[in-house]
Amino acid sequence: MSTWFTATITPAAGSLTAITSALAAEKIAIEGIVGSPESGDGVVHLAVADGERGRALALLAALGVAVQSDKGAADESDGADGLIGAILNGPRT
Repeated sequence: MSTWFTATITPAAGSLTAITSALAAEKIAIEGIVGSPESGDGVVHLAVADGERGRALALLAALGVAVQSDKGAADESDGADGLIGAILNGPRT
C-alpha cells in the first residue's frame, strides 16, 4: 500500500528532478505523483510504499524540502486528507 505526502519545492527548472533523483538514489520508488497549481507554487503530492515513508520524509527534509504527511497524524493509516483524500475517497460530506 502507498502513503502520500506533500512536498513544497522551489518552482524552478530541475527542482522536481532533484527530489525524484534523490529518492531514486536511495532506491525509494515513487508510486504516485500529483501536482496541483491550485495548491500553491511548488506543491507536489508524492506516494511511496508505506514502509519507505519514514526514509523518504527524512531524506527530503535533509535536502531542505518542506514535507508534510497527507494523513491526519503520523500514526494514522486509514487514508489521506486534503486533495489526495478527495481523489482517493471522494469529496467530504
